[in-house]
Amino acid sequence: MHLVYLTFLLVTIGCMMLCDWRWKLAFFLDARRATLLTVSVVALFLLWDAAGIATGTFFRGDSPFMTGIELAPEMPVEEPIFLFFLTYLTMNLTSGTRKVVRP
Repeated sequence: MHLVYLTFLLVTIGCMMLCDWRWKLAFFLDARRATLLTVSVVALFLLWDAAGIATGTFFRGDSPFMTGIELAPEMPVEEPIFLFFLTYLTMNLTSGTRKVVRP
């Protein structure tokens, strides 16, 4: 049970990669630009998480679906992967919307 969340994250990222490849939405459209954007946004989100953890606002919680591995206190290994997922999803959705609205 402890790999369920990580597995779902990786599978959905894989599905987004297939959509990206098929319709050239983010990394398959401009890999350099998508990488710069992803690294920047994920880094900002991680800083936000660190601030929330430092103030006691954010905490890991207890879930049997997570690996239990922490990168830092209260920072599960799944967190940067989830943040990448959010960023990639947003890039795919905005790029896809642009393609539909402005063909």
